[in-house]
Amino acid sequence: MANVEIDEDLVRSLLCEQCPDLAGLPLRQVTAGWDNQLWRLGEDLAVRLPRTPRAPSLLRKEHQWLPVLAPRLPLTVPTPIRMAEPSARFPQPWMVTTWIPGEPGDRATISRGQEAADSLAGFLRALHQAAPTGAPTNSGRGVPLSDAHARVRPDGPGARP
Repeated sequence: MANVEIDEDLVRSLLCEQCPDLAGLPLRQVTAGWDNQLWRLGEDLAVRLPRTPRAPSLLRKEHQWLPVLAPRLPLTVPTPIRMAEPSARFPQPWMVTTWIPGEPGDRATISRGQEAADSLAGFLRALHQAAPTGAPTNSGRGVPLSDAHARVRPDGPGARP
């Protein structure tokens, strides 16, 4: 993936180019995740720009499947608003989603542990149902351990010195 510096000027120009009705909203960088850089857009939206080679295909899957999954889930998940296409300024697709207020779970203080555990358990129960028809598969997850053995063993193809 081409190494493009993602800064406020780039994000603003991408919005002007592909989402002009959103381009005037306040914009600020929030954080960089593993696969995407995240920008807060106004009070209710987020812009997600891919940073890794696998991120564009994941964004497209999210754009397609989050609206299908969201009504089945007991907690709010980001709702895709726009899927922007690659351009001369940024050679990857990127997405505008709803913003969900709160703190990442690994940084938040949990004051009501049982309630948090029950909410998470309910979410996982709702998510772990039979997949909708046409749902994407992941060849690296949900497979018999015997199929994954060569990939994960210490001397296998994924081994690191």
